[in-house]
Amino acid sequence: MNRALLRPDGAKKNFVFQIFYQVVILVIPLVVSPYLTRTMGSTSLGVYTYTYSIAYYFVVFAMLGINRHGQRIIAQRRGDMVSLRKTFWSLYCIHFIASLLALAAYLIYVFAICASDVKIALVQTIYVFSAALDITWLFYGLEKFRIVAVRNAIVKLLETGCIFLFVKSPSDVGVYTLIMAASACLGQLVMMPQVVTAIPPIRFSKADMKEHIRPLLTLFAAVIAVTLYTVFDKTLLGIMATKDDVAFYEYSDKIVKIPRTFIGVIGTVLFPRACRYAAEGDFKKLDRNFNYCLIVTCFIGFAACFGLAAVAKTFAVIYYGEAFAICGSVMISMCPIILIIGFGETVRQSYIYPLKMDSTMVKILSLNAVTNLILSALLIPVLGIYGAVVGTIGAETVGLVAEMWVCRKYLSFREFFGTVIPFAAFGAVMYAGVRLVAHWFDGSIIALLVQIAVGAVIYCVLSFIYGYFMNATTRGLIESVFSALKKRLRRAG
Repeated sequence: MNRALLRPDGAKKNFVFQIFYQVVILVIPLVVSPYLTRTMGSTSLGVYTYTYSIAYYFVVFAMLGINRHGQRIIAQRRGDMVSLRKTFWSLYCIHFIASLLALAAYLIYVFAICASDVKIALVQTIYVFSAALDITWLFYGLEKFRIVAVRNAIVKLLETGCIFLFVKSPSDVGVYTLIMAASACLGQLVMMPQVVTAIPPIRFSKADMKEHIRPLLTLFAAVIAVTLYTVFDKTLLGIMATKDDVAFYEYSDKIVKIPRTFIGVIGTVLFPRACRYAAEGDFKKLDRNFNYCLIVTCFIGFAACFGLAAVAKTFAVIYYGEAFAICGSVMISMCPIILIIGFGETVRQSYIYPLKMDSTMVKILSLNAVTNLILSALLIPVLGIYGAVVGTIGAETVGLVAEMWVCRKYLSFREFFGTVIPFAAFGAVMYAGVRLVAHWFDGSIIALLVQIAVGAVIYCVLSFIYGYFMNATTRGLIESVFSALKKRLRRAG
């Protein structure tokens, strides 16, 4: 039996590998997206995005609430091999059955309900099937982020190579869909042999399965609610507006997602430990986790929000082409989402899910979903793509306020805003500096790079001065980073 999988990696190592993976998925879209917007065009990309959004609903059903519940319970039981084996295999059995039901339901949709783009929707069947093989939650629960990061990076690189080789025109939307769906399936499939070796199958009882049903259904309700206000916007745009609007929304969101993804790294890495601290009742360490996550969220979030707003219009034209120029304005309107989602994810990862406030979270997310559906349904016919943006911002804001209120026992609002306000000020100063520089240049690539460089220098200098000389928590983080770099340099020397 291979026990290497069962030995958790250190938090620093996990953080490094998560950063590595996020850099990979940052660079790849930066390379691929301009190629796709110029090669496939807004209509074909809109068809892919619309069919993907439909298939995603069935994937959500297949996954139930397993990502959160699975990661949490694996983190709690990994010290007992017998308990770990029973927990994993009983949980995976439920997951596999749900996945087969979701696949059958999707095929019924394709052949009996789908009215347009049936061939593309049929190719998405591969993507729906990939959910049955998804065991990422196991690796995250075991704190083995390296395996997932390396796997995903390799699959993404293969996916990118195939796109450049085989996608040449708008008529290749089927080929593009096949590449994306097959890469998702391959990425999950390659993990299975290692898991079977490290955690051999074991006989389990109905009771072993039954204990997972309630938490899975509770978290499933939460995931459904999240889906309704994160993915349903694209479906509504496809129904109430045009497929071109779906593409513009999707490709604006791709850029906005990049800083959101980086913000989520530290929360993802520290979540298993937060679960352990919560189980042990160690609220001091739980609070420390939250403070670290909040500082990272503020540093990245305000830089991205103000920085992207300052250069979005120029960036959209240079990056996507004139046909996607509207993405600049859409990105500006989406910028607040970076911070709102970042703060919400910090609260959820640090307190709500580790403390098992699942039922409360379902109610909050249901409120978010209703808010988004009402706003989007009312505003998309009037404002088009911007109606979807307002719906998302409104839903996320309602959710954040509710989450912070629920966690008021653990949160110090004075400390929270004490951390937020300085970074907001630095972001505003950076924005003013970038816009001032923009008046001296035309809309060229050189001008864009100069603006980004000026903004980065202003923001980083102000943040360093504040963090090192005026805030004890951030000073500790900065010193630990410098210490780690010195050790690396000594070893390299």
